[in-house]
Parts: sequence; C-alpha cells; structure tokens
Amino acid sequence: MANCSKCGSELSTIDYCGISFGICKKCGVVEITQQNFDLISKKIDNDIVPVDLFAVEPVTAKEELRACSKCGAQMEKILFNDVIIDRCPQCKLLIFDNGELSKYYSKLSKVPMEIMSNAMFIKTYCSNTNCSTQKQNAIPSKQEKVLNREGETVMQIQSKEKEIIYHPYDGFFVAILLFIGALLNVAVFFSSVVYPVLFGISAVMLIGLLCLLPGFIIVKPQEAYILTLFGKYVGTIKEAGFFWKNPFISANLLGISKISLKARTLDNGKQKINDEDGNPIDVGIMVTWEVQDTAMAVFNVDNYTSFLSAQCDSVLRRIIRQYPYDAPEDSGKETLRGDSVEISEKLKVEIQKAVVPAGLHIIDARITHLAYSSEIAAAMLQRQQANAIIAAKSAIVNGAVDMVEMALDKLSNSDKLKLDDDAKAQMVNNLLVVLCGNKESTPVIQLNQDRPSGGSPDIDINKIMNKLIH
Repeated sequence: MANCSKCGSELSTIDYCGISFGICKKCGVVEITQQNFDLISKKIDNDIVPVDLFAVEPVTAKEELRACSKCGAQMEKILFNDVIIDRCPQCKLLIFDNGELSKYYSKLSKVPMEIMSNAMFIKTYCSNTNCSTQKQNAIPSKQEKVLNREGETVMQIQSKEKEIIYHPYDGFFVAILLFIGALLNVAVFFSSVVYPVLFGISAVMLIGLLCLLPGFIIVKPQEAYILTLFGKYVGTIKEAGFFWKNPFISANLLGISKISLKARTLDNGKQKINDEDGNPIDVGIMVTWEVQDTAMAVFNVDNYTSFLSAQCDSVLRRIIRQYPYDAPEDSGKETLRGDSVEISEKLKVEIQKAVVPAGLHIIDARITHLAYSSEIAAAMLQRQQANAIIAAKSAIVNGAVDMVEMALDKLSNSDKLKLDDDAKAQMVNNLLVVLCGNKESTPVIQLNQDRPSGGSPDIDINKIMNKLIH
C-alpha cells in the first residue's frame, strides 16, 4: 500500500463510478493518472477540452519538491489554472492537494462551481445516474465512508431559487416612446375642446404614462437589483446602465434595494482561542469576499453579512485548535507562527465551503494578528527566552569543543612543542572558560621564581618587574 507524498499517511485506492484514484484519509491529497483525470473532466462537463498536464512546462515554486509515492522519484511542479500541481513523469501521476480539484475545474466549467474538499468534489461531480442508483441500497464500503467523512462539514441548505439574469428594456428607448406618447396626449387633450369624448381618452393616457414612469431604474457598475413580482422572484439586474422594467416589479425586497457586487473586507476583530496545546492566544483574520449568487444571498440566509461573520468565527476556532502556536524546529509540526501562509490558505478553503449556501465567494483570508493572550504572555516570553538561551549556549559549546579539538590536533602535530596530559587538560579548561564565558577573559601570568636545583634561571624576574614599575 502506497503512502501519501505529502503527510506520509496510508493512501486508500478507490474505484468510484469507474474512476480509479488514490486518496489520503488524513490530508485529502488525491493521486490520479492522466487517463482517469480526463474521465473526470468528461463527467463534469462535456464542453471541457482535456488538457495534457504532462505537456505543461514545470515551474519553480516555494513549496518543497516531494517524492513520488510509487517510484520514489522527485516530482515536478506545474502551474495551471492558478493551481500548483505535482506530477511524476515516470509513473504519469498527478497529485492534487485538498481543495485543488474543485479550484482547478472552477476555472474551466461554465457552470458555477463551489470550492470543496477533494473527496466531496469527486462524490458530487464524478458520480452518474446508473452508479448512484446501484449504490443506493448497497452497504457503503470503507472507501465510501472516507468520502462521507470528508463531506460531513459541508452545510446542506437547499435553495429553491437560482439566480436568473433579468434583461430589462433600454431606458432611453422607452423614454423616447413615453415622450412621444406625452406629445400625443397633449394633442388629444386640446382636441377634446372640439370633441369632448377625447377628454376621457386623454385622462386614461395620462394615467397610463404616469404608471409607466416608476419602471425606470439606474444600475451603477458592480451593483445588482433583485426583482420580485407579487412575491415571486423574476430575476436579477447586473448590467450597469439606464433601463426600464415592468413598473409592477419591485426592486425593494425585505428592505434591500440593491446588492453590492464589489469586493469587501470583513474584520471580525481579535478572538481568544485555545491552540492545540491548550494555550489561549489572540487571533484576528481579515477576509476579502464578494457576492457571487444574489438569489442565494437573499433567499437562503436572513443576512448574508452576519452569516459570513458567524461562519468565519466558527471556522477560525476549528482551524486554530488543530495547530500549536509554536513548536521546536526539529518536531516537524505545522505551527500557527511558522506556517501562517499554509494555514491562511486552509482558512480560505474552509470558509468558502461554509458560505456556499449564501452564494458568497471568498477571495482571500489572512491572519492579521497572532499573539499569546495577556494572562500568559509574560510566562511564554520567559519560556521563549529560555529556549533561545539554551539554543545559543548549545551552539557556543559545540563550537568551543570543535575549536579545542582543532587546537589540540595542531599542537599534537607540532614538533616544537610537546604537551603532557596535565598540560593538555589545563589548556582545554582554559580554552573552554574563555570561549564559553559571558564576560571578557582576564589573562593571568604565573611566574615561578623557584629555580631548579643545580640550574640557573633563564629569566631575571626582578629586572622585569622593575622595568614594568619604572
């Protein structure tokens, strides 16, 4: 059984609706061949032209190169449809990280497609009628349970209304017609002096013209109007300009006269959340979003802005609890402080999955503030300082030992100076004190005036001291 090229967990080989692929139970990575990848494209949309991803030139990415789970060779990275894909030229395998399949096809398919996990995407878009019918009464296999478990977090809110683009009449053309009608009405009104019967016709024409005037509407760029006729949704105007619509169609729904399609930013402020180790930390995120489906935004949820804010809080708490704030470098763990880019990307994917029922599109999600809470900040700072001191001392000691070994080797290879074991031990002690000490060393010179028996001193100590004094 092969292991995942990203996290090293066991890969499950699944034959789902005629398509064979490998999926990681832990991180959601999907490994698939080019042939089966083309089959997925046909199931999603027949208009999608299959792309040979092995003909795309490799790129240099910040992500580390991975080893293939089958042959162990180093894989290449390619960039296509804003998705960085790993591929193995030897095994002809394509590797998609969690959420990248839906992101890849959302750029190709004409049908709006939500961003979701790889397992949920395959279950949703790769099944067909025959396969679904055959498996309705069957006991779900272990592989299918993996797909179900991946899709449990997707909120199921059924929308009775789908966005319909409403095409109104050109406002200038209708305005010219109404102006001509007004001129005719004036002519009929003055003719009623001669023919009194025409006065009633003029009055009816005037009432009709006045009833048609409220149908004019001005739509600015990046704005949309949701139109209802006696409570029934008839469509959405997204095109900017001056238009005329049926005057009985209301553009004021639940107090909403218009919906902005511009990109907006949500800042929920700082939140206190416990990380994986249980330490309280203050976290703040900034989410850039826009309305993609106006009908879902209005009819599915009561207030899509409040809905987005609540989902951001929920997703942020769920994601932050899965990672420690900090961890030793040799532990290999992803941390909030060291892997903020990867965690921000995961936040974006999870928030997008949560707000799909509201018809919103998440453009970006970034962690803007990350720090220990005030009640433990001082203690954690001391711990970080202690870890830093220990690491610095370890580096100093290792360097000092290497320098002492180098000095001993050079002195041992020298023919001019011979040191016994006591002298070497004394030199090692002195060097370690000098190299590992926090303060500058003060050299001390020992002068021994006792001359050996039968010998004469080589140095006259008294003369040297007198010279130093005077």
